[in-house]
Amino acid sequence: MLEETAVNTLVDRMTREGFVVLPTVCGDALLQQFMDAARQRIDEVMAVPASRQIGIGSAAGFLEIVQRSPGRWDLPISPRRFGVRDSELPWWPLVVAMLGADAEHSFSGVVFSEPGSPAQEWHIDSPHVDVQHRPAHALNVLMALHDIPLAMGPTEIARASHRMTNHLRYPNLKRDQLVYQSSGTSPETLAGCAQLATPARWVEPLAAGSCLVFDDRILHRGLANHSDRARYVVYFSYRKSGYAENTHFESQRSVFD
Repeated sequence: MLEETAVNTLVDRMTREGFVVLPTVCGDALLQQFMDAARQRIDEVMAVPASRQIGIGSAAGFLEIVQRSPGRWDLPISPRRFGVRDSELPWWPLVVAMLGADAEHSFSGVVFSEPGSPAQEWHIDSPHVDVQHRPAHALNVLMALHDIPLAMGPTEIARASHRMTNHLRYPNLKRDQLVYQSSGTSPETLAGCAQLATPARWVEPLAAGSCLVFDDRILHRGLANHSDRARYVVYFSYRKSGYAENTHFESQRSVFD
């Protein structure tokens, strides 16, 4: 678990930058446990022909699988199936410090990108709810199940852009073009609409067991997988108690129907 002094530093950085990296906070046993659960679920769902006959985006997907971009598949997996409780995970003290002791589990699962899959469009994961900037209402934790070099396409962040994606404050920004991945969305267009300086882009390789934690409103994208292997990342998403705005899994149909 994170120590209190470390959590305070991370909260300050999260508030300012919108993201932090927790280097190698998960050991080999937990990594293997997560990988085993992820592969088992992938095998179950991808074996159903319907799972690959879907479009791009949450509304075009299923309860069990969404294609986030070409060759990039998102499958929800419950903490129970992962074999953990959220409160036992190493990043939980940071979640509590940012979202409160009554923070709620939103989603968890695995995203894997196939070799040759292109980069995603820039996007945010949920919208702002007030014209004034508010503290984070949701956090995402992405954990690398193996070493992810740049060639494998780690997640790219527009630094501190969580303050610039407020479509209520900057009416030239279009909510759906931020949330649903539009080719016209980028750090440059975001800056132009908000009449602010273009946010710097951040991307680094991730070692196995390292976590990228970010404010749900930050502009980000998964980069292209130029390697010859699939890239596997598990995620855990949390929200403040009572926060209900999300667009993560919207379909009500099942691949098993």
